[in-house]
Amino acid sequence: MNAIRALMFPSLVLVLCIPAIADTGFLDRSVMLQGKTYAYQVYVPANYSANRSWPVIVYLHGNEHQGEDGMRQTNAALADEIRERRASFPALVIFPQAQTDMWWHSPAMQEMVLAELDRTLAEFHGDAGRVYLTGFSMGGTGAYRLAYHNNKRFAALVVVAGRVEPGSNYTAERAEIDRKANAFVVAPDPFAALAASLKGLPVWIFHGAADERVAVEQSRRLVAALKNQNANVKYTEYPGVKHVGSAIKAYSDEDMIEWLFQQRQPKAPLGSRAPLSPLFCCGYPPADRRVRVE
Repeated sequence: MNAIRALMFPSLVLVLCIPAIADTGFLDRSVMLQGKTYAYQVYVPANYSANRSWPVIVYLHGNEHQGEDGMRQTNAALADEIRERRASFPALVIFPQAQTDMWWHSPAMQEMVLAELDRTLAEFHGDAGRVYLTGFSMGGTGAYRLAYHNNKRFAALVVVAGRVEPGSNYTAERAEIDRKANAFVVAPDPFAALAASLKGLPVWIFHGAADERVAVEQSRRLVAALKNQNANVKYTEYPGVKHVGSAIKAYSDEDMIEWLFQQRQPKAPLGSRAPLSPLFCCGYPPADRRVRVE
């Protein structure tokens, strides 16, 4: 009997320590900052394996997708494209959600995005040298600001119908937050100031020429400023296309996706990956994370 137990015990230990098969699809996750929990989603490819590192896309949603459910931001744009053709997106994709009545130019929301990025890099073996930032509309506006403050964190930037200057529809409070948090906004030439910060980052900007919400001049002027900095910038303008149509076209552009995955930082920035939780040693996620598989 003792001999049988001796044979069984190592086998039992081996079974218990084999990591569980990773969940894939759109997964619920959350981070806690200063006592508040923020829900978000991460897309994990069907062929995911922890035995290799994965590129990471951070997508900032547009207005009207704010909330606390952690899901509303996946009902349009990039998430729709992933569901339509998953094979085109062999990457981890993070979908943060700005809180109700909040915007991406807020320092608190930017801190939240970076925390979610760090957790994703740690949990899913993300490649810190291949982190790509993108956003549409309000998300594009936020992507400019997040990249302005963290231009060493990202390997490329893709913005669709983003705004450099505060919008005329901003409340006084919202405009003041933007001015205080993002110094280029109050520079004599905001476009030149932003371009000076982004000049080392590969950038592709998309805009519809008939955009009824964000003037196409916002993109045209930034592209000109980036070219003055000899930046690696690409620009696609869609004749006759309005606001939402530009996102549909941009995120379905196979050339853009191929270009994006070709970009990488020559050396990953220090501190760009959060420490791996010991709870992941045997494949078990932390208890405060809810997992939903689609």
